[in-house]
Amino acid sequence: RSDQGPAAVPMAPPPVSIPSSTSKVLPRFLAALAAVPAPVLLDLGPVVGQNITFFGEQLACKIVIEDLHAEIEDHKRRGADDALPDAIERRLAREPASIDGIMCWDVFDFLERRTAQALATRLVALLRPGGALYAFFGATAAELRHYTRYTVEAADTLRLRTTPATPAPRNVFVTRDINRMFDGLVVAESVLLKSGTRETLFRKP
Repeated sequence: RSDQGPAAVPMAPPPVSIPSSTSKVLPRFLAALAAVPAPVLLDLGPVVGQNITFFGEQLACKIVIEDLHAEIEDHKRRGADDALPDAIERRLAREPASIDGIMCWDVFDFLERRTAQALATRLVALLRPGGALYAFFGATAAELRHYTRYTVEAADTLRLRTTPATPAPRNVFVTRDINRMFDGLVVAESVLLKSGTRETLFRKP
């Protein structure tokens, strides 16, 4: 089942597909939620029908979609970055400890530190004890010109598709920064990929 949040800001042209990628951390995210009856998942990326089907079949879960890429793009186009933390807070105004699993994908790469900290603090509060949070963090400085849409093709395989973004510098968070942002969670797995991206799984004790 899918519970889609507010209407997303349309982004064109259509996504461009690039080769699939093997994930070492996604299988552990799935395993962490496999024993939870009817878990609730929060997806911070855009609606991807294949993902809804995949997670539904694997976990018999409810999926809540909150497309933060669209929120970020809307604020960047309007030059309203200062208002982004409050907008994210409103968008994620859910009961504390109401979510079993969170998929952040690469959202944090597009956030300056104040906004990233506000989002991380909110996500920690939303996660139930025993819950899991899955995220990517770019490890090299670069100008970001596209958002990445992650499509799950198998338990260990992701297909990446890109859509244009308002150019912005990637905010690189080192391991110490990440641990501080997600105070209250523990890192269960962290893998540095050949692409220079860190694939990370957090758990809430």
